[in-house]
Amino acid sequence: MTITIREAAVDSVEAAKLMRRKGANRIELNAHLEVGGLTPDTRTIIDTLIAIDDVPVVVMIRPRPGDYAYSDAELQQMQDSIHQIADVGGQYVTFGVVRDQQLDRQAMADLIDLAASRELEVVMHMAFDEIDVSAQPAAMHWLAEHRVKRILMHGGPLTTPIISALPTIQALVNTAPADLTILPGGGITSENAQYIADSLGVTEVHGSKIV
Repeated sequence: MTITIREAAVDSVEAAKLMRRKGANRIELNAHLEVGGLTPDTRTIIDTLIAIDDVPVVVMIRPRPGDYAYSDAELQQMQDSIHQIADVGGQYVTFGVVRDQQLDRQAMADLIDLAASRELEVVMHMAFDEIDVSAQPAAMHWLAEHRVKRILMHGGPLTTPIISALPTIQALVNTAPADLTILPGGGITSENAQYIADSLGVTEVHGSKIV
């Protein structure tokens, strides 16, 4: 499969500019990639949107490291982030709420509805991997029905090499609705991206070393 989108995960304006120069054609903007990515500060968001104006910039909304079962205060913080990102001209956000190995549908619906009201496109990030595998197909279809455009997933714990996780990803790629993209990530590099794209039959890949 010809790779059409190489999405680079970055945690600074300079990294975003470097990845764009090297050929990344979508950026996922974070703070603190060493803990899997957190919500970047507003200044970083603004400066990145100014610097990267020719390809999409997806902004991470994750208030803290650790699991994805957020308190009411943390969910309010995520809603505040949605407003801030929209206010400074962002167009794409990524978030995920998972509780007891299940998609937290109420929390997700609230966040998705707010994002939609601010005309932001929504991606679910690798919190999806925390959902029990048996519940992932139903969660995938629920997300598609609720206007989520992409699901970023590794197919298991990040300690598992992505080559070993391909069967789990493949099962969802094969059954994903036509308007939903399954985006593999976590351990994908410029060296193995083509092999993984060919193996899964996908045209979009994600990683911090994707170019």
